[in-house]
Amino acid sequence: MQPKKPPLFLDLDETLIHARETPESGPATLKNSRRIGAYEVCVRPEAHELLTLCRSGGREVFLFTNAFFGFAHEASRIFSLGFDDHSIFSFAMILNCRRNLSPTSALIDNLPPQAESTQEKMHALGIAPEQAWVIPAFEPPHFPSAKLFLLGLPLRLDRLDRLACSHPRR
Repeated sequence: MQPKKPPLFLDLDETLIHARETPESGPATLKNSRRIGAYEVCVRPEAHELLTLCRSGGREVFLFTNAFFGFAHEASRIFSLGFDDHSIFSFAMILNCRRNLSPTSALIDNLPPQAESTQEKMHALGIAPEQAWVIPAFEPPHFPSAKLFLLGLPLRLDRLDRLACSHPRR
């Protein structure tokens, strides 16, 4: 039997989607956007490819968000991101959870390991800075591509799997 792969935790905001507050009666200004509450939201073009790579081989993938749980749940539903209620963690949940939840996992975020919110996520997971992988922020005006990040992701996942195999589970 093959060992279970370490899970991945992805940030939602500026990693998988971009959201901006807009008047409810205002016209959409972002390409392929949808409205969620008071926000106009668009999904990163590579989001589904990223999630497919992350979930390969049966790997569990969880979602972190600085937004409210309901917003993240609705974004996942509208854009078919595949996260259920048990795989979404709001920032409030992160702050209130026990620590060292998943020390063999990795975090994919648009913010560097030095950022305060990334530090909170890393602390909750119990991971080292090298397990926090930075993807280009999906934000205006240019909405940078994540293609280079995706090209290197299989190698990172392989390294993560090997690292997890070398550390006995607690």
